[in-house]
Amino acid sequence: MVKQGPNGTEEPDSQRHHAAPPRPGNTGLRDQGTSVQQSNMAKTPKKQKTEEKEEHEESGGNKEDRERAYEVLATRVNPIASPLAARKLTKKLYKTVKKASKDKNIRKGIRDVQKFIKKGERGIVLIAGDTTPIEVYCHLPVVCEDAKIPYCYVPAKQDLGEAAGSKRPTCCVLLKPNESYQTSYDECLTDVSTLPRPI
Repeated sequence: MVKQGPNGTEEPDSQRHHAAPPRPGNTGLRDQGTSVQQSNMAKTPKKQKTEEKEEHEESGGNKEDRERAYEVLATRVNPIASPLAARKLTKKLYKTVKKASKDKNIRKGIRDVQKFIKKGERGIVLIAGDTTPIEVYCHLPVVCEDAKIPYCYVPAKQDLGEAAGSKRPTCCVLLKPNESYQTSYDECLTDVSTLPRPI
């Protein structure tokens, strides 16, 4: 039997496409999607989760959790990451970097840090110990020693970037002195200067 097609041409029954009737018990994909959406509605909203997470981070979490987190990060550093700042010194350095970034008294990134060290800027150089490949920044300690600038490694580039006011990881920061945070800067300077240097 030949019938008219949608564009006015004749086509046999065998070529026309018919939709199969729905089977009993099969709800179809659309029904399954709505049940997934309904089950997601019962969960805690994402905004509330992030607020709870921020409150937990501000309170500092458990002391054991912070120590464990530092220990885990310290195991992930490169073999050349020496001297590595201790947990308390790392926390103090991050706070000082955060204050300095608000006043825009830091230099971020290997190029900027190296360029301004050569121009004669003074400060403390913080290097992320988990940066890979090592060849990216293995020359930086020598540059700091030649310029007689104190430096130390911190365990995580992500944390260093966040302290520097960036959403991206930062592998090194030059922390410059300023009157607004001079006391914490001086404490960090003495602590970093007393760290044992690699041979």
